[in-house]
Amino acid sequence: MSIDEAGNVHIWTACPQDVQPAQWPQLSAWLGASERLCAAKFRRDDDRQAYILAHALRRLAVATALTVPPACLAFSRKASGNPSLTTPLNPAIHFSHAHSRTLVACAVTRLGPVGIDAEPVEHGNADMALLRGLVALPGTPAGGAALDGDPVRQFFFYWTLLEAYWKSTGSGLSFDNPALHCQPAPEGWFEVATSQAGAGGHAGHSGRTWATALQGPPDCMLMLAVTPGPAHAGCSAVRLTCHT
Repeated sequence: MSIDEAGNVHIWTACPQDVQPAQWPQLSAWLGASERLCAAKFRRDDDRQAYILAHALRRLAVATALTVPPACLAFSRKASGNPSLTTPLNPAIHFSHAHSRTLVACAVTRLGPVGIDAEPVEHGNADMALLRGLVALPGTPAGGAALDGDPVRQFFFYWTLLEAYWKSTGSGLSFDNPALHCQPAPEGWFEVATSQAGAGGHAGHSGRTWATALQGPPDCMLMLAVTPGPAHAGCSAVRLTCHT
């Protein structure tokens, strides 16, 4: 894996239902004591397995980038709740992970702050009113055309966009956050900025943030947000490498 290659963002995905029963003990063995304790608190097997797989996948992705064994990594949580790598300490590595009952994902890069989110596309949970104040929705027909005019997928597109963006800033999604503006860019990318940032700017965020919907299962929306450094400011400079 060439994590040092310019413009590379590595996307790792896995589905809990594809894991064989004999593989779960090995995945659990990679986790730290606090992670195993958290996993044991889940009442539902599918929730517990998604948690274990997501944290094991994060370890595999970051360990592969650093060429170290997954079990030797240690993570902690910042005051914001976002995870940070404490052993080995490597501030040049940026990562984010997400999980649902059907899909887990992790993004690793040296480009800059990154966020990833995965959500099941469920009709009963698609409420456009929840987006009010959080994102400036497009008012033109072209805005919905990119999502095939499907209001359910449109909702989850913007919801995962919000989650991925605010993960990348290290603050997390909150109704107190300023609204996001999302402008189409080439090759399926979107430029994302906050309403507080002004034209071409990003409040509390250096550089331009780019987001794109990633390929996932039909019943799941997967979104990536990344803020590259000055050397890779354009979305065309960002290359995605996928691992499944």
